[in-house]
Amino acid sequence: MPRTPSKRRSGAGASAQAMADVIRGDERRKQHRTAAWALPASLVPSAAAAYMTAAATNRYVGATVLVIATVLALRRIYRSKGSSWATGAAGERRTRRILAPLVWCGLGRWAVLHDRQIPRSRANLDHLIIGRCGPAYVDTKTWQSKTSKVRIDARGSLWYGRYPQQRAVETVLWEAQRAAETLGHPVRAIIAVHHAAIPPGGLVSAGVTIIQATELRRHLRSLPKEPGWNRARIRQAALLADQQLRPAA
Repeated sequence: MPRTPSKRRSGAGASAQAMADVIRGDERRKQHRTAAWALPASLVPSAAAAYMTAAATNRYVGATVLVIATVLALRRIYRSKGSSWATGAAGERRTRRILAPLVWCGLGRWAVLHDRQIPRSRANLDHLIIGRCGPAYVDTKTWQSKTSKVRIDARGSLWYGRYPQQRAVETVLWEAQRAAETLGHPVRAIIAVHHAAIPPGGLVSAGVTIIQATELRRHLRSLPKEPGWNRARIRQAALLADQQLRPAA
């Protein structure tokens, strides 16, 4: 079980990246322990081979053999397996970059908060967007298989390849509801998917819109404007969210 992260971060994917760093740190410590006994065990035969090569040819060839054997042994021991936390963090950072122009070019018509802690919960909100359409919650999914089909079955349930995703949909709805309680206003629920192909126009399951992440900005701009959501209200709602929803990491 990975230890709780000790370093505080902020920004999109910060909490996921913090967990990825903890997992990577544990992996690196295990690799160090492995290297302590595996390197001597593997390099003794290599050193003997280098000595024999040097005796038969010259010392430079023998040294080259030993260096190559050492590099190969280190690469084998210190190969990283990666983690779903790191993949998720990278996806959230990509979503942040997609959303950034809304704020840069929006002239106060958009506010975006990333990676915010849900009060009285260990869960976090990936991206909370507030605009003329009212508030929307975006959950990032990094589904890396480009050949696995994302679809809605006859019962309205979401699938990614052979894997049901309805629990993920229910989680996103719950997270959007927690955001709505904070803002005192209904919050749209959206899943933005990286890599895996989503049918043009997106999908809808249990009230959650599932779209390709690259279409997210266009989708948000196309949402109908809600009465009363002018720049002043957007600014007030963003301030309230910033005060009530702390950075998750």
